[in-house]
Amino acid sequence: MKILGLTASGVNPAACVIVDNKILAFAEEERFCRVKLASGRIPVKAAKYCLDTAGLKVDDLDHVTVGWNYNKYPEKMRSFFLGNMDYKDKDEYSHLYEEISLRQNNPVYFEKLLKIALVREGLLRSPMAFKSPTYVEHHYAHACSVYYASPFDEAYIIVIDGSGEELATTIWFGQDKHILKMHDFYLPNSIGYFYAAITEYLGFSVFMGEGKVMGLAPYGKSNDQIREVMDRFVLQTIDGYSADPSYVYFGERSHSMRFTDKLAVDLGIPPRLPKENITEFHKSVAYEAQRKLEDVVCGLARSCVVNGTNNICLAGGVAMNCKMNGALSDMKEVEDCFVIPASTDAGTALGSALSVSPFRYEFNVYSGPEYNDKAIVHAINEAKIRGHRFNNDIDLCHEVAKMISDGKIVGWFQGRMEVGARALGNRSILADPRDPKMKDKLNAEVKHRESFRPFAPSVLPGYLNSKEPWMLKACFVDNKIKKAIPAVIHEDGSVRPQVVTKENNEKYYNLITEFNRLTGVPAILNTSFNVRGEPIVCTPQDALRCFYSTGIDVLILGNWVIQK
Repeated sequence: MKILGLTASGVNPAACVIVDNKILAFAEEERFCRVKLASGRIPVKAAKYCLDTAGLKVDDLDHVTVGWNYNKYPEKMRSFFLGNMDYKDKDEYSHLYEEISLRQNNPVYFEKLLKIALVREGLLRSPMAFKSPTYVEHHYAHACSVYYASPFDEAYIIVIDGSGEELATTIWFGQDKHILKMHDFYLPNSIGYFYAAITEYLGFSVFMGEGKVMGLAPYGKSNDQIREVMDRFVLQTIDGYSADPSYVYFGERSHSMRFTDKLAVDLGIPPRLPKENITEFHKSVAYEAQRKLEDVVCGLARSCVVNGTNNICLAGGVAMNCKMNGALSDMKEVEDCFVIPASTDAGTALGSALSVSPFRYEFNVYSGPEYNDKAIVHAINEAKIRGHRFNNDIDLCHEVAKMISDGKIVGWFQGRMEVGARALGNRSILADPRDPKMKDKLNAEVKHRESFRPFAPSVLPGYLNSKEPWMLKACFVDNKIKKAIPAVIHEDGSVRPQVVTKENNEKYYNLITEFNRLTGVPAILNTSFNVRGEPIVCTPQDALRCFYSTGIDVLILGNWVIQK
């Protein structure tokens, strides 16, 4: 069975190829087209990489799957908009938005766009013989992507995002190879859109700024007035929650398409403009929004586990909130919580493919392109620069560990690229976590982003009370750890770790081991190899551009060392 899975709607378009129950390649379009999120694009470049890796053309495939059910739009979604989304205060913009959505998501329109894109990329030999894709319900694709990768024989699966077709949140039950929907929350009851509204109110961009809200939240304080607004915006109920649509959908919008003027009026202060200073009030808005999110999601999990199974899988864009994931994992009612790095819409490429041929698998984050020594040498020569090559990994890791311990900032480019929003040791910027000034230095000189944005540690097993391999769960640490690695400690005393083992990334493990030998600290600061607003680097050329336009001191391409 040969399957090409696609995420081809909205943000995070991606592609994956599965052949005979083996995931051969999985990558996001943004890494190839170099446009952050690649919103609205057909992921043909990612598809080409995946198909080339498998040695296939579209004509060779048994299925092309898409993690969005376009077949709902001609009739079901039209009826849904006329019924569930019918409010007396509905404005003209809302009507127009729904009409545009119905047209853009029409399966005839989408299939034509997809076929032309595949032809233009040279992936489809016989356009007239192209079979219609298998359209998979968005939330079901999310559920498949995470549950089939989980270590659980049975688990509840909570999918939370802005929306998938008409759904905002769904709860599923997975057992063996079967997934059954248990409960759903329809639009306009979207916790994802709640967090997106707060993101834009605080002056950040939706889909890219939610992580900034999470990072800003620990700097805020409890505020009764703000909390009252959050409680009106999202009301927790016995069986879940409901959202007041007048804050997002229905009413005058003078500041953003993501929230109405009612939000600004109730909070009492106009929305922050992107270049304005962040005040104590803004910090407290982030604090209360994060608390509301955690309360709601933990409440959903609590309502699940009372039925006996106490393992939880999380998927959907909201599942990228590592503070929320950590809070859920710490619940006494929850035995274990599982999340994958491709929890954004990119994961529905994989999940849609798994839905037509389900099998249990072990998620491999290193599923993107890799570049051999020949490609690296070509990039170095093309840039007319010089480098030094180490003949073995042992000497390389020793030298790089010493550079990091001496305060150097290192670009680390190795092996297959990661999928998902986190760089996990193959497309990373590395630095010394012991330096309390390193956070500010990296934000100002390398990442070019807000000073409050935190960083994460990659650690050896046993250093922290965590086994988290993907930086998706925050955990609290004691004072000894705080003093040892201050550059990666969040404002509230937590960290977002990546536990690195020899089995999951041997070269990176050896580097951290060598750093530990030199310093006595089994941790390295790790952040994604990019600057604000750009995708993580994919090719050696991308790495060189980022290296020479930032304050990175040393670039490691494979076993090549390049210094300024």
